Amino acid sequence: MEKVYDNIRTVAGSMATVFITGESGTGKEICAQALHDLSNRSEGPFIPLNCGAIPNDLLESEIFGHLRGAFTGAISDKPGAAAMADGGTLFFDEICEMSMELQTKLLRFLQTSMIQPVGSVRPVKVNVRIVCATNLDPLEQMRLGKFREDLYYRLHVVPLHLPPLRERGDDIMEIARNALQRFSAEENRLFEGFSDEVEAFFNEHHWPGNVRQLLNVMRNIVVLNNDSTVTMDMLPHDFQRAGQRSPQPAQLPSAPPTPRAEPEQAGPALDDLIGKSLDEIERIIVEETIARNSGSIPVAARVLAVSPSTLYRKISGWKQADKQNRNREKS
Repeated sequence: MEKVYDNIRTVAGSMATVFITGESGTGKEICAQALHDLSNRSEGPFIPLNCGAIPNDLLESEIFGHLRGAFTGAISDKPGAAAMADGGTLFFDEICEMSMELQTKLLRFLQTSMIQPVGSVRPVKVNVRIVCATNLDPLEQMRLGKFREDLYYRLHVVPLHLPPLRERGDDIMEIARNALQRFSAEENRLFEGFSDEVEAFFNEHHWPGNVRQLLNVMRNIVVLNNDSTVTMDMLPHDFQRAGQRSPQPAQLPSAPPTPRAEPEQAGPALDDLIGKSLDEIERIIVEETIARNSGSIPVAARVLAVSPSTLYRKISGWKQADKQNRNREKS
């Protein structure tokens, strides 16, 4: 994270487009806001736009604006996010959710700095700095035909990756302590720290919702309790029931000298892999490694010498590709 902070400070004063990646809840919008606040545009507006939260048929109007009467329901002129961000920063969150048609128009805007509101025949020039983010793998989205290659290279000038909370070590408790102090002051509570049991639980938890989930848990604790120390009985019930991160490989039982499985349970043989594409082989190996480690993605990631976030992105991409193939077969 110190490297991430250094990169933010270094690139903030540039006009270069920044492409932020990371799982949901890792703080991508906060990162974009920091880039704006540390830039020479900090006095200008910071306009965030979530491309995944706005229907595609309305997103063009949200970005470029529209004139009165341009379509049904357009009862007055409306400036778009690009015009509102003039002199400041325009942040496209979940950029990979944008339709291919709108990606084409966005590319033209990036190339010319000209916007044309829906219903207008006269383009207008604006001066904005672009920052975008996604919780998907943009290269995988390109491969699936969901993200334009030319737009990718236009946007992916300075990449910033925010690691998931489970990979940030002592940051887990650092953030938890900060949140406890802040929320206690807001709610007029007496909390000062955590029991050893809670700290161990937090450090072992997988945190699929990342920092957002941690802050949610801390707010729940502070609102519903009032004591000096956070104890296990104060943790939300569903959070306590959630699975913790799997133990380190050193804690796993040693493999017996006999074969681990009967022939019918064995993994893919070499002959089964011949003739398959490299992508197909990668998927087979990853899925088999996860299966052999009791379904634990973090443990499988250690076995494969990659980060867990890499496997989560690959699995998400495979699921989306499978869904797309099923829809294509139905049609």
